[in-house]
Amino acid sequence: MNQEEELLQANEAFILRTASFVLGRPVSRSDDEYSVALSAFWEAARTHDPSKGSLQTYASVVIRHRLIDYIRGNTRYRQEISVEPDVFSGEAGNESADENLRNEIGKKLVQELPDNQLAQEINELSAILRYYQIDFFDLPGCCPKAHKTRAVCLKAARFVCAIAELLARLRRTLKLPAAEMETAVPIARKLLDKFRKYIIASVEIEAGDFPGIQEYFRGKEE
Repeated sequence: MNQEEELLQANEAFILRTASFVLGRPVSRSDDEYSVALSAFWEAARTHDPSKGSLQTYASVVIRHRLIDYIRGNTRYRQEISVEPDVFSGEAGNESADENLRNEIGKKLVQELPDNQLAQEINELSAILRYYQIDFFDLPGCCPKAHKTRAVCLKAARFVCAIAELLARLRRTLKLPAAEMETAVPIARKLLDKFRKYIIASVEIEAGDFPGIQEYFRGKEE
């Protein structure tokens, strides 16, 4: 097995997962979108500067941009989505929380959930949240303090999870479907703006395969 084959074998699941996230639906190796994502990954591998971060972090941005370019140019998608051009211009956000505090939060979570798959869950969720420029370990500071506010935010998150079209739109645009949430939940726009990170993280936790993290956060609701 040569170096390229080893690199692909190590990253194929990541490529499929990234493409599925961007499109808001499962992607298989037989899909055209996988070919686009694969080409973007090789582009990222050729141009990656290790001093600026991991290959997967960089590749996730390149894959997302190439898939969005593909979607916007493909007539099959034109009637399905409407995307603002500047939505996809940002890079992954810089870590802003104090490193020591983040480490302490991480240790506490690991202690409370001593599950063998916990580290993998945290890594996968962290990668997803980076698309939204959210740091996983910033979440405790983003949580509403009032139980009533937290409850309405969680209701809003579950509303998005329950409607595939809204979940897919959130993942494409990286923006909450505010108009629908205000009407259906209902929830005030100021709460959506203030607790955006908490709501988005709640959506991805509920919609994803994170049983350990789900158990932890559901326990905190009680």
